[in-house]
Amino acid sequence: MSKLRSLMLEYPLLSIVVILPFSVVLVFAVLELIINVIVPFVFAIWVATWIYGAIVGSSITRPIYEPFWFIRSNRF
Repeated sequence: MSKLRSLMLEYPLLSIVVILPFSVVLVFAVLELIINVIVPFVFAIWVATWIYGAIVGSSITRPIYEPFWFIRSNRF
């Protein structure tokens, strides 16, 4: 491990070039997860609560100020 550390200290630019592809793959994977899974899921929940409120006839301002009003917890 110390040999690797000394090699990286001796050649910092080469070390960054070697590490860069792995970090790019990690960043792309995280961003793809956020953009393709989490954001659509949040919008789908918002649209579902909006449609539910329109069908039931509840106020549209409640889901805006309490976005997860349909989840009730007895812990609090």
